[in-house]
Amino acid sequence: MLKSLWLTLLLSFLLIGCTSGSPTVTTPVEVQALLNTITQRLNIANEVALSKFYSGKPVQDSDRERQVIANAESQAATYRLDKDDVRAFMTAQIEANKVVQYGRIAQWRETGRAPAQPAASQMAGIRTQLDTLQPQMMKNLAAFMPHRNDSACSNWLLAEIQRQNTDPVMLKALEQATDGLCKAQPKT
Repeated sequence: MLKSLWLTLLLSFLLIGCTSGSPTVTTPVEVQALLNTITQRLNIANEVALSKFYSGKPVQDSDRERQVIANAESQAATYRLDKDDVRAFMTAQIEANKVVQYGRIAQWRETGRAPAQPAASQMAGIRTQLDTLQPQMMKNLAAFMPHRNDSACSNWLLAEIQRQNTDPVMLKALEQATDGLCKAQPKT
């Protein structure tokens, strides 16, 4: 159901965008900021995919996923967030990261080409990058929360996603990462 909603929203957005004189969507800065940090995290997922491609490690890392979610939940009160909201948000981020990792690895295997193997020192900092980004994501999620019940929320997210990216793997991952953020029915 959510996938069909996103497809409907995407098609509506594209049709509206092709109509001359159509109004532009003004996205609140809090929505933009949250989407920017989500995108940063997904860009790091490209590096994780490359590391796993060359190391042969599986994409699925349930222990690490549990640690990330538990860490975020333990900080929920600091950002005045509900633990259930934080759990759902971080679960969506992890699933979106897996979309990127599986997508990139499949692309590289299919084409027989992958970026050059990175140096071990370059890969060593990935976890630190993710850990450093998490507080900013939490702060941006807290700032976003008042907008989640606005009837324009889904339209704002869709407009921002389309503005930021055209890569099919990243679009699919952004869809996954933002699933459930908006609670209100979208404006049509």
